[in-house]
Amino acid sequence: MAVFDEKQLRQHIKSGEFFKVYLIFGDEAYLKQYYSDLLVKKNVDESFAAFNYEMFQGTGLDLRDVYERASLMPMMSEKRVVAVDDYKLDSLNDKELKTMEETFSSLPESTVLIFRQGSVGLSKKTGKKVIALFDQYGAVCELNRRKGMELIKPLISSAKKQNCVLETNTAQYLVSCVGDDFNVLVNELSKVCHYVGEGEIKKSDIDAVCVKTLDAKVYNLTKALMMNDFTKAYEVFDTLLRQKTEPQYIHGAIIGSYVDLYRAAVAVYSGRQASELANSFNYKGKEFVLSNAARDCKKIGLDRLRLCLDELSKADMKLKRSYDSGRLVLEQLMVKLLLITAGEKV
Repeated sequence: MAVFDEKQLRQHIKSGEFFKVYLIFGDEAYLKQYYSDLLVKKNVDESFAAFNYEMFQGTGLDLRDVYERASLMPMMSEKRVVAVDDYKLDSLNDKELKTMEETFSSLPESTVLIFRQGSVGLSKKTGKKVIALFDQYGAVCELNRRKGMELIKPLISSAKKQNCVLETNTAQYLVSCVGDDFNVLVNELSKVCHYVGEGEIKKSDIDAVCVKTLDAKVYNLTKALMMNDFTKAYEVFDTLLRQKTEPQYIHGAIIGSYVDLYRAAVAVYSGRQASELANSFNYKGKEFVLSNAARDCKKIGLDRLRLCLDELSKADMKLKRSYDSGRLVLEQLMVKLLLITAGEKV
């Protein structure tokens, strides 16, 4: 019947015309929970929710119990909602899929059956038959992480509701610091709004209270190396190790940061805009990464960036040897990167 993204699902719910079955999956936990709850809210009268709403957890669940409850008629209400959270749908065999199809085809019009894959994923490959079945009898809703302004606008709106002003560039900075998981963003924004009280949120407020992602911390490390500030770089590095971050993860994030710089440098030195790389290298929604890289790469130059990538490759080989100390390898790497940036021989 329907395959929805977030925008289409929002319009569908607004229409008030509901299907009998819904499959909700994707990589954005906040949106999956939000729209599952919204479907329940739109179909269940709170006064009679005890009679007309049931939630099942997927672990150890016998789907026959779900089908039995979903086949009941509502009491003193137009709709009855049955929700299933985190059932391993892509493990169903052909016989079980047949039973599911028979159930879907015979459900009363008053039933809304929702399967939400919260923490249990659903592979489009192994779950192909399941997805096709839900598509035939109801709606398949894939809710993935928002990108670009789809992510920024609701943050600005949320800040406004909390009596704070969040400018677009500051919102982008928040995303660069804590990542694009909307649930995490909402929680971190609430912390910042509580910290500010009211008025404009500044980048310094975000720095003061937000828990930054590994990429954000490594960006600060790389930036310190670009500025020949080994003390600051080592301070960030030491903090990461004290937080039990594996050296391989730190190294991987450093590589990512230098690859961003190199790509931007190639664009800049060839007379192109770094933003043109957004589609070619999957920076859509993260264009600010390219803007930052285009600015920072001018401090080091293309030739020296190539030398940095060579040293990163050598460090990668050393980290893969079990007898090499990860901390020592990365400390030596930082010194070499600092020397290269300063124009010294390694």
